[in-house]
Amino acid sequence: MDPRLPLYHRIENDLKNKIFSGHYKPGNMLPSERELIEIYKVSRLTAREAVSRLANQGLVNKIQGKGTFVSTPKSEHSMGSLYSEGEEVLMRNYEIKTKVLDLKIIIPDTMVSRYLELQDSEEKVVYLERLRYANNYPVALIKSYLPYSLVPDLELVDFTNKSLYRTLEESYRMQLYDANEIIEAVKADTRSADLLEIKKGTPLLFNHRTVRLLDRTTIEYETVMYRSDIYKYRNRLTGAGNLAALSGS
Repeated sequence: MDPRLPLYHRIENDLKNKIFSGHYKPGNMLPSERELIEIYKVSRLTAREAVSRLANQGLVNKIQGKGTFVSTPKSEHSMGSLYSEGEEVLMRNYEIKTKVLDLKIIIPDTMVSRYLELQDSEEKVVYLERLRYANNYPVALIKSYLPYSLVPDLELVDFTNKSLYRTLEESYRMQLYDANEIIEAVKADTRSADLLEIKKGTPLLFNHRTVRLLDRTTIEYETVMYRSDIYKYRNRLTGAGNLAALSGS
């Protein structure tokens, strides 16, 4: 354990590593607070803080009178939760097909390296480019970048009929945790216009997405160009009686 970190953080990391390694499996009970105090030679408050941090991350459940148990991976961490509402609606109402345009190993540019938080400028990534169709109409151009060191041989997978996220979860045993998105309006360039079968300069929804694993490692940087005549985004905002703050007015 890194001696530079606070004691509670060191205990948190040690327990987290034991959970991820399978030493503590879903449903297993963690050592009691008294046992943690004895194992790590710390105060009750320090032990309690470490366990609380694990609980806040959804890694463990504290059950009053029984103990603290390792959580079973939840559905909101699975690939389905990383689809936007618009994508889910599209997939329910249209026949969806995917065409793989490119799949190879590359040295990424500076921007992609930054989004993936790569430490080595020469670190390789897997580049996957797909065109998504709905009822035989091209609706989205998708480019995905993943650190090759985390997904060896991913370039050998045929993604024509396979989901990238499901492949990561089932073949690579990864738990996808969350995604951050930035959406902006852009105009279609010559290539995207040709692929999406629209006129050059047509407005598109341009989505940047970074996806993280349960341990907060960034596993994917993705860009998607959506046809704005097909897709729309809907967000529901709630606030404690302060809608002005939510609207920016």
